[in-house]
Amino acid sequence: MKKIIKIIGNIVMIAALAFVVKKLLDMDISLSQFRDIKVISALVLCLLITAVIIIFSCYPWLVFTRSLSGRKIPFSTAMPVYTQSNLYKYLPGNVFQYVGRNQLAADMDISHVDVACATVLDVLFCVFWTAVISVVMLGGQIAELMAKYGRNLLIVGAVGILLVILLILAVRLKFRDKFKAYISRYSKAFAKGNRPMLLRGAFYYLLQNSVSAAMYFVCLSLIVPQAKTGELIALTGAFMFAWIIGFVTPGAPGGIGIREGVMLFVCGDKFADRIVLFVLVMRIASIGADVAAFIIGKIFGAKAERTKS
Repeated sequence: MKKIIKIIGNIVMIAALAFVVKKLLDMDISLSQFRDIKVISALVLCLLITAVIIIFSCYPWLVFTRSLSGRKIPFSTAMPVYTQSNLYKYLPGNVFQYVGRNQLAADMDISHVDVACATVLDVLFCVFWTAVISVVMLGGQIAELMAKYGRNLLIVGAVGILLVILLILAVRLKFRDKFKAYISRYSKAFAKGNRPMLLRGAFYYLLQNSVSAAMYFVCLSLIVPQAKTGELIALTGAFMFAWIIGFVTPGAPGGIGIREGVMLFVCGDKFADRIVLFVLVMRIASIGADVAAFIIGKIFGAKAERTKS
């Protein structure tokens, strides 16, 4: 079974890399846009910092997995799985990046449910802290954005909650004994002794999003130098808020048009050309960071395997 999962994982990885290349080709990038040293600086800065963020983002997910499974899973085992599955988001359907993380369950002989629940916690905390920071940076403008996009968020949120309730009821009725066993086990994962570790994992998302916000602010100041400090803060908040909109919008997980639309809604057409350029730069840097993190994860994993042997 492990060999079969490994083969499937390699096939999906090759497909994901092919979609990465396709995504870059579809952007129709003009080299004339990158003659400005400030634009190149923003691109390199974002690529390097984002690659580091992706690698260390494995930590909170690993903390949750350790707590739920009760196993001491080494970072050297989890990080290559995390960085590889991160590439799967370029496949049609954003869910593949989360399903791919379950390779860790096969590698470590732990329950797939443990890994899946850790991934759910990972997504919830990530969305929560992104929302908090974007709301703080947007200030009073969040009311206007919620008036435009709030309905979509409420509908997706209500459907999501309904599906979770139906799933829990279905599992409880069909697998009553197993359901009770999992509830009992996971309640121990949140016991007093484990809470400090879980809080460290949850706090990481605040740190990660704060670093991301600072990075976006600096890159915006380089690409949109004519914008004032208040406008740069609002644009940063809008860029992060747009990630949530893209995340919950079927068929467009942070896709083209979402971030540009939200940022232009906040600042109007005042910096339209520069905002489109900024989003393009961030998109290229993000793809480069995903590939770089994947390569580092592969090297790290191979080195750990040699050390173990």
